[in-house]
Amino acid sequence: MFTALILDDEENSRASLKGKLEMYCPEVATIWHAATVKAALSAIAKHQPDVVFLDIQLAGESGFDVLEKLPQKTLEKIEVIFTTAHDEYALRAIKFSALDYLLKPIDVEELEGAINKLKEKNKAQPGIEKNLQVLLETFKQSAQEGPKKIAVATSEGVTVMRIAEIIRLESSSNYTYFFLRDGSKLLASKTLKDFDAILSDNGFERIHKSHLVNTEYIKKYLQADGGLVVMEDGTQIPVANRKKDDLLRLIRQL
Repeated sequence: MFTALILDDEENSRASLKGKLEMYCPEVATIWHAATVKAALSAIAKHQPDVVFLDIQLAGESGFDVLEKLPQKTLEKIEVIFTTAHDEYALRAIKFSALDYLLKPIDVEELEGAINKLKEKNKAQPGIEKNLQVLLETFKQSAQEGPKKIAVATSEGVTVMRIAEIIRLESSSNYTYFFLRDGSKLLASKTLKDFDAILSDNGFERIHKSHLVNTEYIKKYLQADGGLVVMEDGTQIPVANRKKDDLLRLIRQL
């Protein structure tokens, strides 16, 4: 069983989420609520909830203020599920840190999915506090500059890397291999589709159903074998027929 805190400055939103949790998520046994950052910090210190539903935009404040003010030991113990109505940049920041979020109005199936992830989450997983730190760093950067790092969940914990160091990504069923500039690679616990949504605005191109490449590392395009991209590490990546025209236009602009 879990305990939860809902931080939202709108009473109707708090009541709605509380009602959905009580009706559809019996695993959440106790629910507290707060309308301000100060009240949330006080409630977290007093009750030590397992999970905090954190609204991003508050009246004159941000849910991220809570994360910035929480003690390090507390960050290591709690899980955070963000709720938001429309803040696209905040959503991008959340995706980059591999954390769950719910888009308002909150869908019951998505809420149940988030709670299921909470049940499956290993609280002893190393590096989760680093994950939140990267989230905060990402949020502080301007929307124009864009995030510089990504926190990637693996079977061993969370690996933080610079986006500029990623040469390419390759699908492996429900997992994804990252190939890095230093020659290393790691296996991430998300699909290529997930990372495509994250990285598509940061110079990455899905040139094949199984391949996502950093265009900064494209060396040349070959007509052979239906079309191949040669990366700076020497890897030859097939190009899907439907992607050829877009890729060639992109290469001409590089």
